[in-house]
Amino acid sequence: MSNDNAKPTDSTFCQIMKPIYYMSKVAGLWPQSFLRKSPGVTVLDIAYLLILYFMCFFCILVNTNAKLWDYYMKPFESDILRYGLQTHLLNGLNLSVLISTINVIQYKRKWEYMELLDNITKVVEQEFHVRYPVRVVQMFITIIICAEFLYLMLILFGYYYLIDRTLNITTTYLYASYYIMNVSLLALLNEYTYFTVHIRRLFMIVNRLLKQLLLTDTNRIETVLLDQNRKSKTPTIAYDEIFTIYGRGGRKELDVNAGAGKRNGPSKVTVVAPASAGFNKLSTSTVYTTYITQLKIDQHSSMDTILKTINRLSVLHYHLCDAIRLVNRISSLSLMFHFGAMFVFLVFGLFTFYKAFNSGSWAFRIMAMANGAWIAFYIVGILTVITATTAAQNSGRLTGDIVHQIIRKHQNHFSVDVIEKLSTLSLQVKMRDMSFSCGLFNFDWNLFSSILSALAMYLVFLIQFDVTPPVGLSSPNLTIPSIELIDFTV
Repeated sequence: MSNDNAKPTDSTFCQIMKPIYYMSKVAGLWPQSFLRKSPGVTVLDIAYLLILYFMCFFCILVNTNAKLWDYYMKPFESDILRYGLQTHLLNGLNLSVLISTINVIQYKRKWEYMELLDNITKVVEQEFHVRYPVRVVQMFITIIICAEFLYLMLILFGYYYLIDRTLNITTTYLYASYYIMNVSLLALLNEYTYFTVHIRRLFMIVNRLLKQLLLTDTNRIETVLLDQNRKSKTPTIAYDEIFTIYGRGGRKELDVNAGAGKRNGPSKVTVVAPASAGFNKLSTSTVYTTYITQLKIDQHSSMDTILKTINRLSVLHYHLCDAIRLVNRISSLSLMFHFGAMFVFLVFGLFTFYKAFNSGSWAFRIMAMANGAWIAFYIVGILTVITATTAAQNSGRLTGDIVHQIIRKHQNHFSVDVIEKLSTLSLQVKMRDMSFSCGLFNFDWNLFSSILSALAMYLVFLIQFDVTPPVGLSSPNLTIPSIELIDFTV
């Protein structure tokens, strides 16, 4: 898959990727251009990345100044809160530099992933007649990115209003540091999430194509078309709509000797009135729905056709597992570090809530309100990643269940070669690793439960350190025994 003359911008996958690409480009996480050039990095890309490095290092030097943080935390008088927030901010800035460097080093792997997903998308579009609502998905992703930036700016302005205006603390460098740190985090989360969502979408296509082998919902037709809009000349139908339009009545049972089945005449094409307005409708269901314009398997398909289809779907599933492996190598390490930085902030952010309720200080209440917005921001990011990875893994595992349904239903009808190939596909699904992992843990719901339990434990530790009175010479509970001076002189 090393075609240097290919132009991925002409493919559906890269057209949908454009909003993600531009955001990652702004954050310094995507060093390549869409056109495949050698080495794929321009002089302007390097200059822009150097500017980002300079901004990050400048913010790091500023935030290492102890006097500046003494000025920030003067109204709070809490060393625990001061060191926690400073550590979180410095970790985030260092991670911005780190993940940008990792992306520059791994740009070949990212291109390998892009070409792999591009080729898989072309296969399902050309061979299995799948269509994507490209403009709808682009608009959906763009709206999400704009909403994220709007929320980020609202939090920063909230910091300005609550801290700068109320507590009379100038926090200009704090705003800039948080902005640089969280823009790179947003770009990483969006990039990783969309990579995962597209893999899940392709798994869903493989599953829906495999469901054709159940031969329970095809009704004397071989090609089903549905107009995607009133001006379109190439109508399409969503796979789920086939069953609702034609129903299950009048279905003929599969003949026992289907292995030698042949087509008895020309294929039928049934055109239905325009009803698939959802193809161009801006909604989450449209983004996740797979539109298949033509079915390849029906009751009259020969065993050779079925065998070839299974072979092709098996290869697609195999390459999708490779795509998961590439995603783990490209972004999982950076995501693991960011999860750690977010965990640190969640601990000290919740500690701020404790101080706000315990001390009753207005300053702590203001800080708790500001940190509450960041806590919601980070929790949504963690839940988004975990939901996407879990859904993609479940879709990949679902292939094995569909294969076993086909075997149980048609083991006496299909030929030995078809049943053997289905069994091999089942073993392939079982043996391939589909987990999204960083090497230390998987990005799944077990991770989220571990984060919650660790948050409770470390929060208890911080509260204990805060309520325990200092033990020193000035403590009233400390008694010092009297020491008598003994004169040893003779």
